[in-house]
Amino acid sequence: MKIISKETSKRVCDHMNKDHIDSVQKYLIHYGRISRFENAYMEEINNSYIKINYDGQSAIISFKNEISEEEIHSTLVSMIKEIKS
Repeated sequence: MKIISKETSKRVCDHMNKDHIDSVQKYLIHYGRISRFENAYMEEINNSYIKINYDGQSAIISFKNEISEEEIHSTLVSMIKEIKS
């Protein structure tokens, strides 16, 4: 089983929310199928899914396969590329 530590989850979420909030919103719209929201932020990332909080609710976006800490960046990038294609 691949593990993503709470520290890594916090670091990635903080980075995504600060520098890539547009991608977080696109994940929510495309993968979460949530089209209307006021605020959204990445709350957690683990080996199986991303949790995005929007307007006090949570959306879980599952990965196709379990990921490791080393695979976080490439996974998030490939997900955004899939949206744009």
